[in-house]
Amino acid sequence: MKENSIIKKTSKSVSENTDQIINQLKSGLSKIGEFGTNTKNKFLNYVKEVFDVLPLIEKAGFRTNRLIVGITVPPSIEIHVSRFKDVDKSKLDELYEEYKDRKMFKLILKSLIMSNDFQSKLSSDSLVFSETCIEISIPPKVSIKYLNKDIANINKIETEFD
Repeated sequence: MKENSIIKKTSKSVSENTDQIINQLKSGLSKIGEFGTNTKNKFLNYVKEVFDVLPLIEKAGFRTNRLIVGITVPPSIEIHVSRFKDVDKSKLDELYEEYKDRKMFKLILKSLIMSNDFQSKLSSDSLVFSETCIEISIPPKVSIKYLNKDIANINKIETEFD
């Protein structure tokens, strides 16, 4: 009987938590649906600005692997990037000067350089650096991603055969 009571309590708790999660999801979706045209256009322009900046970031030696647009409250944009070539400081300074009016460019590039410097000081016997992810949201977030060396080697071999 005691076991049956525990199962009932657990079942009730799971049911209540599921209902709470569903209600939060409905609330979030309704808030997204309530975005006014002005807010939607601002976010769309924001995403377009990020798309426009990606080729400039490549000039600095960082290639975009993927871009994820999160249609959430608040909206977010994830940019997954790998460094494919080293660009010397003088060239970076030239890029900063050339695109000094592009706030998004400066924000992304500074984040990438900071994370690249940080990542270069880390090492592991079983993990290998994979990519940097910049999440442009409130608050912004930079993640340095690592893969297990065995998985990274398999991916490298698969890429060579493609």
